Amino acid sequence: MSTPDLLAGATLRRRDTFPHWVREHVRWSDTDMAGHANNLAFAAFCESGRALMLKRFMEPNAEVRALLVLAEMRIKYIGEANWPADIDVGTCVVSVGGRSCRMAQGLFDGDRCIAVSESVLVMIDESIRKACTIPDAVRDLLLSYSPMTVETVGHE
Repeated sequence: MSTPDLLAGATLRRRDTFPHWVREHVRWSDTDMAGHANNLAFAAFCESGRALMLKRFMEPNAEVRALLVLAEMRIKYIGEANWPADIDVGTCVVSVGGRSCRMAQGLFDGDRCIAVSESVLVMIDESIRKACTIPDAVRDLLLSYSPMTVETVGHE
């Protein structure tokens, strides 16, 4: 059975899909010659959303520590963003496997969805810098950011 294409459906284009939010700003330096926020800016907006959601795992005194690194990312560009704009970045965890998790994001300029993204992050052991199993405590915290199941996202 093939994995459903998260970026093709309507779920990620709805604000109510996402439990975690970050506000970013289109900077003048984010724009291309046509005046649009460029693809690197969209990737940076997604990075901020992921990083700030995962920050709780990297705090010096975190009760549960986890180092999750980006292994794969896809972005589907739906609309343009121009300077100056505020971009709301919604993030959720779609699934958690043995050593990795899959996240999805929606980028919004007001109520307008301008992009959706899917990322795979891999858990690595901080001391040996190799992939390792996601502990149950980390798995539970990651899943707390998932308002939907894989079936809901994949079958709209």
